[in-house]
Amino acid sequence: MPSKPGNNYQLLVGGLLLGLLLVFLLLVPLLKGLNIEINIEKRLLSPVPGHPMGTDDLGRDLLSCLVYGTWISLFIGCVVVLLSVSIGTLLGLVAGLAGGFVDTLIMRIVDVILAFPGILLAIALVSFFQQSPVTLVFALVFSGWVAYARIVRGEVLKIKELDFITAARTYNASFGRILFRHLLPLCAPLVVVQASLGMAGVILAESSLNFLGIGLDPRLPTLGQLIDSGRGHIFAQPELIYLPGIVLFILIIAFNFLGEGLRRRISL
Repeated sequence: MPSKPGNNYQLLVGGLLLGLLLVFLLLVPLLKGLNIEINIEKRLLSPVPGHPMGTDDLGRDLLSCLVYGTWISLFIGCVVVLLSVSIGTLLGLVAGLAGGFVDTLIMRIVDVILAFPGILLAIALVSFFQQSPVTLVFALVFSGWVAYARIVRGEVLKIKELDFITAARTYNASFGRILFRHLLPLCAPLVVVQASLGMAGVILAESSLNFLGIGLDPRLPTLGQLIDSGRGHIFAQPELIYLPGIVLFILIIAFNFLGEGLRRRISL
């Protein structure tokens, strides 16, 4: 049975966490401004006026780096999820409705990609290209679209047997019309839920690659890079690790709660 809105605490908690984080990300640049310039003379400062959270090992303002790194994670996550949803949903719809050789071909490609752990496949891909946002997005999308394709294809296999699809075929509705006018709207709620959950996975994968130093330019203050650079000062200045770690934790938990809340809301 559908859950009552008042009992759906996952959606409430997820939205609240994400809302508070977005307010923080918007207020800091307005009130303080962002300064991520490297200044070795100011490296590893404790909280002082002008640097309320201190500086990192490159002399960059830690608060500015946290805001900048979080926006990078959100931007990369949104782009990867949008592309993965678009590719996976389209191929899943086509495979489920067309059936036969087309279905077999698409699903065998999906099986091959799923045979490799996603993060290892991403590491292998980014190792062949120059570090850039395009390379990182490509590596994450390459293994990210398959989950959407499998979910949508399974849903289409159930929906296409319903009477209204049979009626549409009887009246010679085109393949594209059935795909986008009938099947896509019914699959959309399922895709939205998977996208919310997938956002957390993409952000974690992006941070992991940057932590390993093979994601974006190491000079960019991403959350993963901040955690990596702070490892050498874990005892002297542990905030260099736990502050970006807390932000990353909030991001992942917020999207996980949102995804679970949406799943309960639409009774999937």
